[in-house]
Amino acid sequence: MQIVSQKKGSRDNRQSNIELLRIVTALGVIVLHYNNPNIGGGFRFVEGTPNKLVLAFFQAAFICAVNLFILISGYFMRHSQKRDLLKPLELVIQLLVFESLFLLIKEIPNSEPLTFERAVSYYIPSYWFVFVYISIYLISPYLNIMWDKLGVRDRQILLSILLCIFSVYPIIMDMVAYLSKVKMSGTSTIGLDGAQSGYTIVNFVLMYLIGLYMRDKDELELRLTGENNPKSSKTALLLFLNILVVLIWSILDLTVFNRNTALIPAWCYQNPFVITEAILFFRLFKNMKIKNNKVINSLAAASFPSYLIHMNLLGYFGIKNAVHGNPVLLVLHIICCAGAIYLISYLMHTIYQLITARVFRVIDRRWIRRRRYAPQN
Repeated sequence: MQIVSQKKGSRDNRQSNIELLRIVTALGVIVLHYNNPNIGGGFRFVEGTPNKLVLAFFQAAFICAVNLFILISGYFMRHSQKRDLLKPLELVIQLLVFESLFLLIKEIPNSEPLTFERAVSYYIPSYWFVFVYISIYLISPYLNIMWDKLGVRDRQILLSILLCIFSVYPIIMDMVAYLSKVKMSGTSTIGLDGAQSGYTIVNFVLMYLIGLYMRDKDELELRLTGENNPKSSKTALLLFLNILVVLIWSILDLTVFNRNTALIPAWCYQNPFVITEAILFFRLFKNMKIKNNKVINSLAAASFPSYLIHMNLLGYFGIKNAVHGNPVLLVLHIICCAGAIYLISYLMHTIYQLITARVFRVIDRRWIRRRRYAPQN
């Protein structure tokens, strides 16, 4: 999210097309949780209505959001070995501050006594991404070193193997398990209980390495041809077709197989089509010609805070009524809901920065000599 900059230097050096992609991806995460039956409740409330197709489309279009965040990190950390140990700490502090704030706001008016279980629910398990992302951030220099030691051919072979054993095979086994109605525990290449829908560091490492590979490919094309920007129209068409495949797959899961929305392979992060969707989204925005835009760059700073904040706000946007209304109005409601929550997150993040900036500067100065590490290649 915002744990790593694209380039050294000030925010003005950032590529606004990628900053725009960060914003769109964060909005996508909000949409996914709008749909989530246990968070926003979209799929729980929509049962029995034709609007289920509308939610399925948005789900198919943005299911790659988490994969995209990791791919972006891999692409822009390709040649950087230095890691700032203060960055992970800042992310955890943001999590604690924002969730503690919402705990107070929601629980003070509550007449029931605050239980330990309910208090802890504000911090976990919904924010699994934060801790897995920090893990990737800390080990990423070693992934870069490993990648540098491999030749071009070996990198291609490694990625092919990883895609087969951590993407294609887990999806196949999931389908076999459902069709045979046999629990396939112990047959997964990821964990005892299966692929866990891709919510694992295994999938994160895979997406990070794909980001490295894409950076190498772009740099090679730039050296050979002087450009690395294929036609955006072709990329957009491929992205549309990919989303269509995910949508059709998910509709089959929801109707023919009558699966619970939490168990649909089409929406698993390790799904090959979800991975491809992330690649195509990145390529589409990477090829955009957008001049440096301070508004976009500034708004992109809320991409991580919006992840922490939005789940506490979704309940105030009348999702239950919206999913039973007109399909066109539902589409507008989803878009406006995501946009409004993102802007609220931006305002809250701005206030947070004004309050904490001086504190972090003091910590930064006192820890400056020992807070960075760069493994020797």
